[in-house]
Amino acid sequence: MTWSPRNVDPILSRSLPTATIRAKSRVNRFSVEIVFSYKWKEYFHGDLIAGLTVGIMHVPQGMAYASLAGVPPVYGMYSSFFASTVYMFFGTARHVSIGVFAVASLMVGACRLRLVPDTDDILTNSTSPLGDVAALELTSALTLVVGVVQILFGILRLGFLTTYLSDPLVSGFTTGSAAHVMVSQLNKVIGVKLPRYEGMGMLLFMVRDLIYSIPSANLVALLISVAGIMFLDLGRTYLNPVVKRFSSVPPPLELILVGCIFFIKFLNLRASACANGVIIGVILSVTLDLKENYHISIVNTIPRGFPVPSLPNTSLVPYLISDAIPIAVVCYMFVMSMGKLFAKKHKYRTDATQEFYAVGIMSVASSFFPVYPVGASLSRSSVCEMSGANTQLYTVFSSTLLLTVILSLGPFLEPLPMCILACIVIVSLKSLFLQVKELPRYWRISKYDFAIWLTACVTTIITDVTKGLVISLTFALFTVVLREQW
Repeated sequence: MTWSPRNVDPILSRSLPTATIRAKSRVNRFSVEIVFSYKWKEYFHGDLIAGLTVGIMHVPQGMAYASLAGVPPVYGMYSSFFASTVYMFFGTARHVSIGVFAVASLMVGACRLRLVPDTDDILTNSTSPLGDVAALELTSALTLVVGVVQILFGILRLGFLTTYLSDPLVSGFTTGSAAHVMVSQLNKVIGVKLPRYEGMGMLLFMVRDLIYSIPSANLVALLISVAGIMFLDLGRTYLNPVVKRFSSVPPPLELILVGCIFFIKFLNLRASACANGVIIGVILSVTLDLKENYHISIVNTIPRGFPVPSLPNTSLVPYLISDAIPIAVVCYMFVMSMGKLFAKKHKYRTDATQEFYAVGIMSVASSFFPVYPVGASLSRSSVCEMSGANTQLYTVFSSTLLLTVILSLGPFLEPLPMCILACIVIVSLKSLFLQVKELPRYWRISKYDFAIWLTACVTTIITDVTKGLVISLTFALFTVVLREQW
């Protein structure tokens, strides 16, 4: 059946051209028209449930991914709140969950450590060229540059480049990136502080240091981490399918895990350090003061409310361009790949060029606060779609819940162990690692796709995320030439 606006959801049909298939980029009117065309009886319940569910996920994930970016946990929640709220007015993808996610957080963290390194925390031959610059000052400026780059891509109508962001490239790149993310969290799992590396073979050096540090591991942190990983993974594997029979809303396992720690702390329960590896026994080993008694790193201070907005430090722009371009591409890549997936399933269209404007505007607008660049989260977007979201207005409810936490509940999150946040990150990577199962299918379908996946994954692992992306894109373009020749 030939596509036409009549085949599209009536909410979007007014915004799409009637004379041509190709949509014209413009300042988006989707959200305004959705308000006037909103079918309350049909859409409200799904948007409400999806919004509250995604909002619950934003809290632990925002804190967890912020540690990847090298900023205090609360700034992950700030980043998700501002970006998702702005995207709601400009985006064309109705089911994506905008906010912090692992790959972009890792890239921001690498940029931050290179330009504003922590003392004795990174091993590199270079020194910081910026002098005395705060990490949050850098990430806000980086967010501004990323947004400007994305808007420029939109002005140049480079949305067609999504054609070259093939599924094998995205899958291989994200699998390789997941390896970097996981290794970067393992030191929190075993409760040790390790130096960070840059450049070729950085992953190998980090794994070597982790192995050498095992004898000095914090056993209490390790036990809590093992219990947390088991709880999250077993819950997703066995509990979620059972709950799915009765409800489309999955249980908020991350929040339950965090809540268990708070509940035990609040009651000041004390028990033995281990109960045969059972989760309850490990949780009961948590005492009122993990930091003092067991030397476990915790979140520490989380202020109530928002910081005062200020202009980003534009003097940092020349130092950030080389990092901002790949981060801008990755953030856009995740939004578009998730957007196209759900648009195809629900029979509506996304506008590739308009998405450049949407993610660019949300980044520029957010940069006046201490935030860092964000995109679309695979796990939250999947939950959002499964929970019954119908329009981007679900963001109203998720942002309201997130705002409540930021304004009122922040201090209650301060005792949270950092190893629990590491568990949340690691378990969220499972679906990315399982993408390796796609290799046999790519081998049968196309040897070129197989080579693209393998190249993207391997080069990302042996170098770093930024270099891996550049090499992967170059190789994918090279295969296009080869396909034309043979």
